[in-house]
Amino acid sequence: MMTWTLFSKKELFSAIKGCNNLSIPGLDKLSWRHLKEISKDKEYTNKLIDIADTCINLGHWPTYFKILFIVIILKPNKTSYNSPKLFWPIVLLNITGKLFEKMIGERLQFSLIYNNFIHLYQLGSLKYRSISDTGIALTHFIRSGWVKNLITSTLTFDITQFFPSLNHQLLCLIMAKTGFNPKISNFFKNYLVSRKTKYLWNSFSSPYYNVDVGVSQGSALSPILSVLYLSPIFYILENHLKNLKIPILLLSFMDNGLFITQHKSISVLNANLFCSYNVISSFLIRFRLVVEYSKTEVFHFSRSHGIFNPPPLDLIALGGPILLSKTTWWYLGFFFNWKLMFHHHIDFYTNKAISTIECMKMLGNSLRGLIPFQKR
Repeated sequence: MMTWTLFSKKELFSAIKGCNNLSIPGLDKLSWRHLKEISKDKEYTNKLIDIADTCINLGHWPTYFKILFIVIILKPNKTSYNSPKLFWPIVLLNITGKLFEKMIGERLQFSLIYNNFIHLYQLGSLKYRSISDTGIALTHFIRSGWVKNLITSTLTFDITQFFPSLNHQLLCLIMAKTGFNPKISNFFKNYLVSRKTKYLWNSFSSPYYNVDVGVSQGSALSPILSVLYLSPIFYILENHLKNLKIPILLLSFMDNGLFITQHKSISVLNANLFCSYNVISSFLIRFRLVVEYSKTEVFHFSRSHGIFNPPPLDLIALGGPILLSKTTWWYLGFFFNWKLMFHHHIDFYTNKAISTIECMKMLGNSLRGLIPFQKR
């Protein structure tokens, strides 16, 4: 059983240190700047730590911390706003509660990774596992296949409404299986229920609604809880594909998954991706999750000279679309082409940087406007 010790001052200071002083105050009208000032007093610091420890020991998350506001903001440059996906929900929580969530989240992440409960190929929302790591891992895998004259094929999939879809009962069961002290799973049984939210849109303010589903995207605990929820799927899927003798690798960046397979024949590669997509779809349904077919993409990497025109991947039998490999593929901020020439990627970000510099001229000059320090 993994032990859970009392929180230390170092953990509290570490949680506060990286927070932006200019962030919007929470529902308690406090900002991170206020908490940083309060934490300078030894007496108040000890009281904050005592409250955090008491929440864990009693298995209770105060109602005061379960209330949140969701501010609705329109995504810019859209022709119409007839879909919920065209809006940004900004979640406002109590800052003191966010502090405790950050402390608990840091402790969970360290313990789960240290004890190998999180799968090696889960790369999102974890310390020392970033978007860059995902891009580097994918590039390395492609080039190592080219050494053996193998074509590399990838298939991306996205989970629909991932954060709101996490099942509380299953999440608590997974938490109990991690080997933590039972008081941790008891804490999350209380943490996940009886939450309320209010929607704010311009001058409109809704009544309070119960939100006893999923986890909040504004919470510092949501990333590690979502990674924890997906971890058993990874281990089960890995063993299942191994038993089926399908040579496939699965990378995950939060709710975005990526299948990678290698072979000399495109038809074999498409068959591997088809079978893997079928397996993951059925597995996710058992975990109360659904694949968003519209965001599924296929891309092939090859060193062949001349025209490379791979056949489409037909997923209609699985309820998905017919997928064609594009000439350029955008994935997690990277622009890939089928020969791993990063010209498009470099051009895009170079032009973006130049445009930003040109726009800076409008903010001020040597006579008026922003001073150089403010521009920086």
